Amino acid sequence: MSIPLVLGIAAVRYIFLPGFGILIVKGALHFGLVRDDPLYLFVLLLQFALPPAMNIGTITQLFGAGESDCSVIMLWTYGLASIALTLWSTFFMWLVA
Repeated sequence: MSIPLVLGIAAVRYIFLPGFGILIVKGALHFGLVRDDPLYLFVLLLQFALPPAMNIGTITQLFGAGESDCSVIMLWTYGLASIALTLWSTFFMWLVA
């Protein structure tokens, strides 16, 4: 597994996806699809900044392909999750306040 690939996955997961989530939630709020409750909006935004789910690892184990690659990706994404969640949670709280 190459380092640029892992860094690319982490960048998409923790930079681009939360930014895209802000656009989605703000768009849904603008069109009246969600209500203007700060806690509700915070939870919706937080879903975009969470690390990948464990079901990805389960699927790779069931099919028997890419187990080591998946474990390396999950190791680094969960390792970076503490930093990313702290920063995004702070920004999301400021955004919905």
